[in-house]
Amino acid sequence: MALQARARRIAAALVILPLLLGCGCCEGPAVVFDEIFGGNRAAFTEQDVIGDWSSDCDGTISIRADGTATVKQLPYREDSDGVETKADGEFTWKIVAATKDHDQEVEFANKGDLEFSAHAERTWGDFEDLEYYLTRPSDPIYCVLSKQ
Repeated sequence: MALQARARRIAAALVILPLLLGCGCCEGPAVVFDEIFGGNRAAFTEQDVIGDWSSDCDGTISIRADGTATVKQLPYREDSDGVETKADGEFTWKIVAATKDHDQEVEFANKGDLEFSAHAERTWGDFEDLEYYLTRPSDPIYCVLSKQ
């Protein structure tokens, strides 16, 4: 009996320790915890995203009904040295439907090349804000876009 209890403690430590240390190998459990404790991503429509948005990471986006957007000094990528790439100028946008592997997103392209995308922020209620990753999803810095 003592051997079984020790085996359970070891198994628990093997699951919990990497989560506490924040290793990249634990994306699966981290995503599960985020989904359980972080709410759901609400669906949104074009009417929901049209308008002026500001980011808590700096910068703004004005999304228009004609499929264009003006982006001003929006940081959307950060490399491993902490250097930010900012979007600035005229973009096109479209909503990409959710699949079993990906959440619904708004994609922003510059001259036909996808630059960045945003999805609904996790919430326990209806759609309010968009969020995007400034760094890779396994080591995320979230930026939240709020409608002005």
